[in-house]
Amino acid sequence: MWVFIPLKDFVKAKQRLSGFLSPSERRCLFQAMVEDVLDVLTQVSSLERIILLSDDPAATLLAEHYGIDCWSEKALGATGLNPVINAAVNSVVGQVDAAMVVHGDLPLATQEEWEEVLAVHRQIVNPNKLTLVTDRHCDGSNVVVCSPPGALAYEYGPESCHHHRQQAQDNGLVVEILELQGLSRDVDDGDDLLELLNRDWGRRGPKTLQYLRENKLDLRIKALMTREANSAFIKMNAVHN
Repeated sequence: MWVFIPLKDFVKAKQRLSGFLSPSERRCLFQAMVEDVLDVLTQVSSLERIILLSDDPAATLLAEHYGIDCWSEKALGATGLNPVINAAVNSVVGQVDAAMVVHGDLPLATQEEWEEVLAVHRQIVNPNKLTLVTDRHCDGSNVVVCSPPGALAYEYGPESCHHHRQQAQDNGLVVEILELQGLSRDVDDGDDLLELLNRDWGRRGPKTLQYLRENKLDLRIKALMTREANSAFIKMNAVHN
């Protein structure tokens, strides 16, 4: 199985966190999240190849560090998330039996969860199959495993889980939808950051958590989230009174 990880321009990543972090802080946070994903994925022995999809020089450096591949969007001749993913996956049709598309903002995922996803996909008897890990809202597609590659046209965006499932069923694929504690928790907003900060990680925790703590960003985020919660509470009381 080959794994594709599309990565945006690191500088422009995580715009929804702009109320909490500066552009340089968001860039560093995103890189830490990608490293957390790679730290775990590179330990999954059943994966044949891991490929980053990005033109960002930081992605090239990460690929060199982890001993994996990085395909540029320019070389694929595509622009934008969905065209890039579809171009990459379609280029390996006939070479591999399955392709997995993964987001880079899943620092809470564990090796056991990755292994579970792969095991569930292998256990589906039909060779034409889709295993999808949705986000906690049951809306997004955090992980998509498709056999054979090219049997699905990737449609990331609002309600992507529904679109992928419907398309797979229309194409005659057996579909399995999973929700897992770590893999379903992508980090997009302040609530996601707060959940990461409040988890009991024991001694160390992921690089994402280390980055926030070492730069005291955890204190800023908690203070801003508390302020937002208090403001919402005051507004609610004002409406009811």
